[in-house]
Amino acid sequence: MNKSCWKFDEEDKALYIDWEEDTQDEQSSKVFSCWDRIPDILLEQIFSYLSIRERYYASLVCRSWYRAFKLQNVWSTFTLGDTTLTRGKFNYYSGWQYVLDHIRTSTCLNKVGKNFRNLVFEPMLNFYNLYEFMNMISWYTERQGSDNTSVAGVGVNIRRLKFTFPCNMANRNDPDRIRLFGTGGKLLEALKRLMRNLKNLRSLELIDLMLDSKEALHLMDDICENCTQTLSKLILINTTRYYCPLLHVGVFLNLNVLVISPQNLHEDVIELLGHTKLEHLHILQNQYSPKDMTVKLPKRASWIKMRSNNPYIKVHFEIESHKSSDVLLPIDLFEHSDVPCHSIVIDNPNTQILPSWIITHGSFFDSTIRIYAFKGITRYYLHKNFSKRLDEALVQFCKMCPNLHTLMIRDKISTSTILEIVSTAKFLRCLYVRRNVVLKRCDGDWLKVSCWTPEHYQWIKKNSRSYDDTEREVSKILGYRWHMLSEKEFRKQKINLHI
Repeated sequence: MNKSCWKFDEEDKALYIDWEEDTQDEQSSKVFSCWDRIPDILLEQIFSYLSIRERYYASLVCRSWYRAFKLQNVWSTFTLGDTTLTRGKFNYYSGWQYVLDHIRTSTCLNKVGKNFRNLVFEPMLNFYNLYEFMNMISWYTERQGSDNTSVAGVGVNIRRLKFTFPCNMANRNDPDRIRLFGTGGKLLEALKRLMRNLKNLRSLELIDLMLDSKEALHLMDDICENCTQTLSKLILINTTRYYCPLLHVGVFLNLNVLVISPQNLHEDVIELLGHTKLEHLHILQNQYSPKDMTVKLPKRASWIKMRSNNPYIKVHFEIESHKSSDVLLPIDLFEHSDVPCHSIVIDNPNTQILPSWIITHGSFFDSTIRIYAFKGITRYYLHKNFSKRLDEALVQFCKMCPNLHTLMIRDKISTSTILEIVSTAKFLRCLYVRRNVVLKRCDGDWLKVSCWTPEHYQWIKKNSRSYDDTEREVSKILGYRWHMLSEKEFRKQKINLHI
């Protein structure tokens, strides 16, 4: 009788197949690979890229891969999604649904739960699965093997917790529509219970919780009690929907990176941060952040006091949105000119940048700013006329900011402007431009607005005729092989703000 088995195809449908056994001569003539002899350090890296189901299938290959399935670094990052550790259950009103399989989850935590280092909760629409999993992790952490159903070590080694709430409940087929709802109730209680039990956290990320002010005031009480000296990175993006200062962020003495939304800042918060070891303060605004005039940054006096107590702190302003109305952070440039602004990053491809904004930023943050970036692929019309482009404003910005290190340009500029930028910004080391929107020309308007020497004009005129000549000259000035980026490269480019 031929051997047979069940197999799953690409659509996860079960197929019943059979196969014929090889003869002894055929088996002796076969040449097998040495994949079962891969070192553990490589197997851990390979398995870490696979999903839980793919890891299970890979563990069935051989004994070596079965042993690698339980290695520590394979499970260092555990990500919970809508279908993670679930089973199908039929509902008469909603049809088939994915519900958390408690037996499978319990087996997972017993076997590999002690290897978790990073616990990530993706935006989930099945709140029941999210609630149940957080309670199970908390239960294992509290028990620590005190009974026959739990094991010791679960949750003890978790160093990073990331929780993202799907606050936008609008129709997924209509991305421009936004309907905001905040977390709360039993789900918030489960999250606070989990944070209370994770006493060795180094990094905490809470994104888009949209809490009420009363709930937000006591959100981090347990974290402050357990991780006052251990927490080094804290991300609080849209913890509340409306203005509500969070004084908890100022009690973490060894905090190195803080990412917070403008509606959660206050003069007292800034003063407290001045007495910590904080190095990077990111003020981030995304498409769900409030845009009304009631949200303003703390006043000038608090920033001056913070700089006197902590002269090494660097402030980063960031925008992440796709709405054309979301342009700038709530900065009153006359009131906040003493902010130690280290970088400004705007990722809003639907909003056209005006030259006046660039000149204003350069005027008020000229001595501190080092990174200036406009990310994303533009979705508006780009003029070819020199007077309607940003070339002159960008060169003027480089003249006003002598410490500029990184510049990212998404709008249309010419090759002559690129050469002028790198020759003006003496400390510029990273320049990102889109090749598809770069004009191959030497703009004659530069002679009207700049005082170029004949030698400088001839140098730009000669090397702006082709992309290769421009890239060669820029490479000489920057000190490495530089090239213009394709659309894919520009879209995936990541900027290091901590320089």
